[in-house]
This record gives sequence, C-alpha cells and structure tokens, in this order.
Amino acid sequence: MNKPRQLWIDAAKGFSIIFVVMGHSGDAAANHYLSWFRMPLFFMLSGLVFKPVEPGRYLGWAAKRTKGLMTPYFAYGLLIAAVLLLFNFNVKGFAENIARLLYGGLSLTGPYGVFWFITCLLFTQLLFGYIVRYSRRTQFLLIASAYLLSHLISLTSLKNFNLPWNADVSLLAITYYAIGFYGKQAIPALIRRYSALPVLLPLCALVLLLERTGVLQYSLNMKYKEYTSLLLDLAVPMLISLTICAAVYRLSKLVPLDWMGSLGRNSIAIMYLHLPLNYGLKYLLGTDYGLLPFTLIGVGVPLLAATWAVRSPLLSRLYLGHKGGSRPAVNYSNAR
Repeated sequence: MNKPRQLWIDAAKGFSIIFVVMGHSGDAAANHYLSWFRMPLFFMLSGLVFKPVEPGRYLGWAAKRTKGLMTPYFAYGLLIAAVLLLFNFNVKGFAENIARLLYGGLSLTGPYGVFWFITCLLFTQLLFGYIVRYSRRTQFLLIASAYLLSHLISLTSLKNFNLPWNADVSLLAITYYAIGFYGKQAIPALIRRYSALPVLLPLCALVLLLERTGVLQYSLNMKYKEYTSLLLDLAVPMLISLTICAAVYRLSKLVPLDWMGSLGRNSIAIMYLHLPLNYGLKYLLGTDYGLLPFTLIGVGVPLLAATWAVRSPLLSRLYLGHKGGSRPAVNYSNAR
C-alpha cells in the first residue's frame, strides 16, 4: 500500500517553485538571494522521497524514470517551439529550437531557460539510484568525490564547456539529493522540534547580515556552474532549506496549507510554463511589469492549466508526468 503524501513536503515544494518564479522575474536582488537555496531545496526534497531500487530492477526503473521526466520535457519543448513558429513563421528558428532542446544544458535560454533542471534531476536520480547498491561507506566516498569534482569543474575552464543536458551539474546536485535521502529520519525529527526555528532563523539572519555587510561573499548558480566554496555551497543552501522546511511544517499545524501543497504537486507545469507565459505577455504588452505580476502570472496560469489537464489521462502523461486523477496531500501527522 502506498503511503499517503505528506503535506509539508508538497507545501515546501510549493514555496520552492514560487521562489523559482520570483528569481526569474528580472529582479536582480531577488534572484541573487533566492538562488542560494531554491534549486538545492528541490533536490533535497526529491531525495527525501527517493526509494532505493534493487540492482536487478535498476534498468527497468531507470527507463521508467527517464520516460516520466523526459516526456513532459519534450511535450512542453515542442509546444513552445510550435507557438513561437506560429508567431514568427521562422522555420529555421523552429529547427534551431528543436536542436537546442535535444542538446539541452547551457544551450537552453529564453523560454527554455529552466529546462536544464529536469535533465539534471534525471541524471542525479539515475546516478544516485545506481550507487545506493554499494555499502554506505562507498556511497559517501562517491558522493564526496562528486562534490569535489563539481567544484574543480567550476574553478577551471571546464566550467564553460556545455555538456549535454547539464549532466555535469548533477555532480553537485547529488550531494543535496543525498542529504534528503540520508536525512529521511533526521530531517522530519529536526523540523518537528519547537526549538528548530528559534535556532535556524537567527543563523539565516546572521548569514544574510554577513553578506550584506561585505564580511561574507557568496553566490550560487547551478545552471552556469557558479559554485566556488566547498564549505558555503553546502552550509548555506542546506541551512536555509532546513529553515524553510521547519517553517512550513510549523505553518501546517497552524493554518490550512492544502493550496500550497497543490502548488507543490503541480510544480512541473509551473516550472515549464512560467517563463514562456511571461515572455509572451511582456512582448504583447511591450512593457516589463515587475516581480509581483510576474510571479502571480507565472504561478497562477500554469496552476489553472494543470488543474484542467489533470482531467485527461493523455494530457496528464504528456504535461504532468503522471496518469492523472487526484493526488491528495495530508497533514504530516496523519502520514506517520
């Protein structure tokens, strides 16, 4: 029997996708600070719900994961390319968009700007799903080696090499993913403590203060392989991610968060559509309308589209990555 979905995890994903949209609004300050944790949080939450696969079932599982993630990737990619073709009748541009979609990675810009995350997530899951067959010691050694190698790439000219599908970024992402997986017991235990937020929030404030006063210089951009601090690239994203999880868990005990859980369960539609929708609207209006309208449009319209698409098994498979139907979330306490 499948375990019921946990509301705080879905709600945390909901907040995370809002942070992603806000970061792409063109507000430089928002993007700078949100980039510290928005993608690591996604990877950590994904690792938290990962279930190890037996070695004998790995190939079948890998094929299923690839199909589940890449079907929406190409469905949205072709949809965006087709819409652009209808607007500009540029057949050459259409072909170039398809080529970029196939190659992925740093080639994907503009309305395709977030597509890198899906392929990076796929490589991360496939890599982690393979190495969990080994002893825990070997797993730690491999993950630590990947983390070190990711920083070596970032600090050398290899950073500028456009590897297909951003596969090299998974060397960093697998660390955040592993923290979620290995923290299956520790993370929920931590965020349930009443003392968690009083400890974590001041630490986050201290990091922000140090950065604002120039004592600490920090930035993180996973897509463009801008991660240069072995210590801070682990400490800062995970500190803020755990703080968000603790805050969301505590909120779920005080106010209804089902609506935020719905955002989390439909994050794939928001991830793919928030950029092309806002780019198109900005083009039609001939103006830049700022962070708040960008976020409301980038979250609200894809959520409505996902609510409509979920009624169709075909559209659900193509654009939502599942078979359709209701996917209710429940309070964490009910899922224990």
